[in-house]
Amino acid sequence: MKKYTYLILFALFCGTVKAQVTFTVGYLINAKGDTLQGEVKINPKKDIDNYSKIFFKDANNIQKNYKPNKVKGYGFNGRHFVSYTEKDESMFCERLTSGAIILYKSSFEAGSAGETTKELIYYLYKDGDKKLTEVKESKFKKQIMEWMSGSAGLANDYEDGKKFNEASAIEIINKYNEWKSQN
Repeated sequence: MKKYTYLILFALFCGTVKAQVTFTVGYLINAKGDTLQGEVKINPKKDIDNYSKIFFKDANNIQKNYKPNKVKGYGFNGRHFVSYTEKDESMFCERLTSGAIILYKSSFEAGSAGETTKELIYYLYKDGDKKLTEVKESKFKKQIMEWMSGSAGLANDYEDGKKFNEASAIEIINKYNEWKSQN
């Protein structure tokens, strides 16, 4: 009887694990710059995969796995990712804001002493830049004041602290982008 109980629990567990990975409506921007509509395979339990690869099913039901160096970007559920290469290392960066200043986020796994942790890196970008600028998380307020020339006072709304606050950073950059589009 015990054997059957374990077998049933194992089958339920496998069904639960499989149910976590799903396809959702999305798009892919191929290397030529064409936007293809289709579905993106996502795993809500392992969001870090969104920054290293994309599994895309096009309108013809052709499924393919893409690395960041093979496409320009992709998106799903209001999230937008762009491909970025620096020092021969390719990754996807999630675009968190749009406008004069763009805030990007990337994620990777780092390991030390036998443990892996999820690390986040934030980048800033504005038109004319040749590459992304890494956010100095402990000095973000000072950094963003330099980027918001003409309206650096908006940076005072950022909740200053020793730890970077993504939500507050998005809020002040969006305020600046709105101000910039009107001036």
